[in-house]
Amino acid sequence: DGYGNPPDTPYTTTLTPPADCAGPWSAVVLDLHGQVAGRQFDRIFSVRVGGVQVLLSSTPEPSKDGIRWNVEHDVTRYAPLFTAGPQPFSFDLANVTDATYTGVYRISASLTFYTANDRWPAARAADRLLTTGPFSLTQAAPAAGRELTFPRNLERLTAEVYARGGGACEEFAYASAPDAFVAANPSLGVCGKGPFRELRLTVDGRVAGAVWPYPVIYTGGWDPLLWRPVPGVFAFDLPAYRLDLTPYAGLLLDGRPHTVGIAVNASEAQSNDVWTGQVNLFAEVDHGADRTSGQLTDYRVAPEAAVDTRLTGHGGGSGDWTVTAARHDLARGWVQTSHGRITTEVRDDLAFSSAQQLRDGGNGVTLHNGTDLTRTTATWGGGPHRTTTVHEGEPLDVSYAVTHDAAGNTDQRTAMDLGYHREATTATGGHVTERATVDHTLHPTAQRHDGDRTVRTGSSTEDYRSTGPEGPYHRTLDFVDGWPRP
Repeated sequence: DGYGNPPDTPYTTTLTPPADCAGPWSAVVLDLHGQVAGRQFDRIFSVRVGGVQVLLSSTPEPSKDGIRWNVEHDVTRYAPLFTAGPQPFSFDLANVTDATYTGVYRISASLTFYTANDRWPAARAADRLLTTGPFSLTQAAPAAGRELTFPRNLERLTAEVYARGGGACEEFAYASAPDAFVAANPSLGVCGKGPFRELRLTVDGRVAGAVWPYPVIYTGGWDPLLWRPVPGVFAFDLPAYRLDLTPYAGLLLDGRPHTVGIAVNASEAQSNDVWTGQVNLFAEVDHGADRTSGQLTDYRVAPEAAVDTRLTGHGGGSGDWTVTAARHDLARGWVQTSHGRITTEVRDDLAFSSAQQLRDGGNGVTLHNGTDLTRTTATWGGGPHRTTTVHEGEPLDVSYAVTHDAAGNTDQRTAMDLGYHREATTATGGHVTERATVDHTLHPTAQRHDGDRTVRTGSSTEDYRSTGPEGPYHRTLDFVDGWPRP
């Protein structure tokens, strides 16, 4: 469909999976193809099936002559939606066009269903999907929630949180300054609340998990030359943050509605603009019983992360600050099933650090951010002891400088190092049975010169490596001014 001005959005239709390709499936893939020409901002869009969000993405900023792009997104985990018959399908992209911003986005979507066979067995999927629907968190209303009723034979429960910061400040929350710096330099227009953000998932008001959003930078971020043609990490496929809620399953088995909530806060109280997204819940049931029972037996989850902010030399339009945050949480519970009592323990050890320097009213910025997340899930009963540990690292370094010489020339230089690193290891009965890794790094640079001549140049080097059951994969991309480096 074409997206110019509202009310072009959202586009809605009915999705009917092909009758001659009924499940079970080994995989289901959503394939998007887009094109746009002219001048336009990057835009956020969502795809939903049956009211459940299955993709959060952004568009690239176009060129005058036009560009095309393609996104393939694994939606296998949403298989229960596709086996339930025809479902509402919505594509929500808000765009604005006028005499200056002329780009109209034209996007098509298709789904490919891969049937299971001996080599590619059916993918494991939940029995039922529930969702909170879209949420919008602001300073005035920093929390939202929805009542949901869970299956009375619930055995396992996993949540995924789609979330992104919107507005002039929250899109760049990772680079925000402490409030004390903003107060001392009111004329700069710098965003406050510090660089740390936390979204807390709650069950009946009890914090059950925390999400520290990845610093996604879209194709208009800092300097569009940084992202031509290689977009930032996750820019076209924003993360869905997964949290294991199984320790809390015993609280949800009474057949009554329970409130699943989401709240956001920053280094210093509330965030600036708005955080939007959606929470989906994947319920696995006991097929051998109509009802299960359970109990939350150990709960040591902090109401919010411990945050420390240190600010030095923050007058005259320059300043230095460091912000750190930490969480060390544990929740344990059991569910009595037809195949025995299953105990699940979830342990989270999360650490964040940010060191920033701002000079000359924002003409010089140096930023070093790092997030390290370790989430461990251990289960006992119903089989061998099983432990899965997922470690994620999210580095971000930014160097930005604007200089002026006596002749009136202006130079702007931007360089970044950003990445995503993940290692997931599963041990069964004390022996490692599964291991998968991802190492994704990106180094873009951009330079602009205005005055005696005009210069616009950009480069990017991307490296992606992964290992897993299907073997290793490695790809490197290297571009200068939009073309492969010779």
